[in-house]
Amino acid sequence: MLTLRKITRLFALVFLFLVIVGFFMSSSYRVERSISIDAPRDIVYENLLSGDLLTEWMYIENGQVARFSNTLKEGDYVAISYTGSDERGLLSVTESTESVIRFNVQSKFTVELVQNRIELVPDGTSTKVSWIIEGELKSGLLSPYLALFANDIAGANFEFSLQSLKQQIEARY
Repeated sequence: MLTLRKITRLFALVFLFLVIVGFFMSSSYRVERSISIDAPRDIVYENLLSGDLLTEWMYIENGQVARFSNTLKEGDYVAISYTGSDERGLLSVTESTESVIRFNVQSKFTVELVQNRIELVPDGTSTKVSWIIEGELKSGLLSPYLALFANDIAGANFEFSLQSLKQQIEARY
């Protein structure tokens, strides 16, 4: 009985410590990943949001961007669907220039949207593609801890997507 009481108190102290530390941690996050694609910027730009390529390169866990036939432009949007679920999301393009593409992803309608930015920088005969998200998490006491791991979680998805984009464009170019 005495041991159980000690264990319970120890867990309570650890929990209290984590809550107090969480108040001093930031709940903001920034995730950035880059890759160099062996193709000129205009080729990367033309293919990045094309209907036959976007669905192939953008990784969405347990889901995918709906197929479409044209190229997304500023103001366009496309649905996100999930395997084995009726839940839907939305990807909408808010800016599209040869050097910056901004788009919002609302993975599910019950989740806050995430503002994404892809920067295209010419580098000789290659193009450096950088994918960046940043924001503030609003999940209560868990926000600082989720922000702490956002770089690892979202970063892995970005790396997979960018590698796939590189393969798709280089195979076409």
